[in-house]
Amino acid sequence: MSAEDFHDKPFDEGTLTKLQIFELYAKEWLPVFLSSEKPWRSAIHLFDFFAGPGTDPTNVLGSPLRLLRQLRDYQGLVGWNKVRIHVHFFDEAQEKIARLEESVTAHELRVPSVNFDIRPLRFEDAFRESERILANPQAAKLVFIDQTGVAQVTPEVFRKLVNSPTCDFLFFLSSSTLHRFRDHPAIKQKIVRPDDYYHVHRAALEYYRSLLPPDQEYYLAPFSIKKGPNIYGLIFGSAHPLGIDKFLEVAWRRDEFSGEADFSINRENIRPEQLLLPLNEFRPSKITAFESELEGLLRSGHLLDEVDVMRVCFENGVKRRHAKPVLAKLRREGVIDLDFQVPDVQRLRSPRPIRMRK
Repeated sequence: MSAEDFHDKPFDEGTLTKLQIFELYAKEWLPVFLSSEKPWRSAIHLFDFFAGPGTDPTNVLGSPLRLLRQLRDYQGLVGWNKVRIHVHFFDEAQEKIARLEESVTAHELRVPSVNFDIRPLRFEDAFRESERILANPQAAKLVFIDQTGVAQVTPEVFRKLVNSPTCDFLFFLSSSTLHRFRDHPAIKQKIVRPDDYYHVHRAALEYYRSLLPPDQEYYLAPFSIKKGPNIYGLIFGSAHPLGIDKFLEVAWRRDEFSGEADFSINRENIRPEQLLLPLNEFRPSKITAFESELEGLLRSGHLLDEVDVMRVCFENGVKRRHAKPVLAKLRREGVIDLDFQVPDVQRLRSPRPIRMRK
């Protein structure tokens, strides 16, 4: 079997959505550490703690092969030979690991110069063994934990991931886990109807945010996936603005209305092809709420530069470009003066100021 013998026709749409999001994020993440002649981290470690056999029964590539596909495509980047690249693929089932080894070879994805660590390990043992690497400040880490293993992401595991330097992670919440959030007393009173996925989805995110120390600057974002009658959730985490910026770009590419789901999670029940107005003239409730908050903060003088604007964007789960209409409006009205239209995530150390006009 050659590397071209796979396809993206889904075994089920929910599985494909999560794999696409993961692969698209990996595609954005890898060049950050491989495209510079002087890479800012000496090693990259890619973790898949529930790797599975590599493909599903219809030969759709699973998460480990998708990671390797991206690595293969980036071999020509200038930093490739200057960074040590490690992949860690674990699964409790020994037969799945054996099939994964076969799949890597069959799809011609045993990428040269990449160190392979493929072993049958229970999550608890694999995570414990990986803690030293996760804590290494000189290494960049990308961690993927599929929904079959989300029960293992205890508050302790979550906090260790959050406190790992230069570590982005994605993990999935099963439908049954989301139902537990639905049944929480503090959430039940907010849910108007049984299929109000939005409140459950946001409640899950707020639960994980509650595990963060109050003074810790950390970015979390959700994405929900519908598979038949069930809803599955993804939680993304990164300590760096560039990480959340790239994830939101991926999420909004999949969902043009809220960047949060592959279905109408806000019950607006409308898709781009159904709009009577062009998409850029349609304002879903999430964007309207963000614009209102941003305008209020700018008018009150609370935002001093483009980094402050970016934080408001990321906290609301919107892209930096969503700030452009508000910035333009207030500049046109003479409320503020500034030298940019869209905040630049590359200017974190030298942000351009926002000046209040008197």
